[in-house]
Amino acid sequence: MNKSPDWDAKKSHYQSEDVVDKYDDRRFKGGLAGPKSERKWQMILKAVKGLDGIETVMDLPCGTGRFTSRILEHGWKLINADISQPMLEKAREYTQGNENYLGSARMNAEKLPFADGTLDLVISIRFLMHVPKDVRIRIFREYARVCKRYVVLDVRHKYCLNLWWKKFRRRLGFRVKVPEHRYNMRELDADIAEAGLTIRRKVWNWPPFSEKLVLLCEKR
Repeated sequence: MNKSPDWDAKKSHYQSEDVVDKYDDRRFKGGLAGPKSERKWQMILKAVKGLDGIETVMDLPCGTGRFTSRILEHGWKLINADISQPMLEKAREYTQGNENYLGSARMNAEKLPFADGTLDLVISIRFLMHVPKDVRIRIFREYARVCKRYVVLDVRHKYCLNLWWKKFRRRLGFRVKVPEHRYNMRELDADIAEAGLTIRRKVWNWPPFSEKLVLLCEKR
């Protein structure tokens, strides 16, 4: 299966410094954006609650550093990774010389430059819903390969009133953008299993109103 043109366009889109300059303020600061980021961080913490041995963490894609300061303040040693160099440069502003910051590098999630079992934890948030299925499976496998045991993933599911409301409005003739793909649980389990992972914990965000779901996955 070939990669979709939209996927290639998305990867190119975030190479622009102009896009990156606007991205952080629009997505993660002020108004409702700040609380949304904090809520997602709390979901990540719930996903990993009670786990031992987490020291070295990779955030991929780190974007403009949405979770950089939170991860460092939590005491984890952080590697920031992203396919966009401007994103990485923006994220460095949140490291403030913290000794737990191990550095950053431009990486393609489909082929990571780490030996097997290098990282204690891989975190991947607000990314996978943009990725075509065949590419998504390859990325899951790479996450499983480079982690010692655990991966935290953010996915979108279809058990959400907001999704059905969008579909209903589009049927009425309104111009509404409806996502092409949202997971059901059988499909999600199958994709995760195909990558050699098992879902150990699900953290739901405002069910049944939100489509966001954070998963703790473990290598099989």
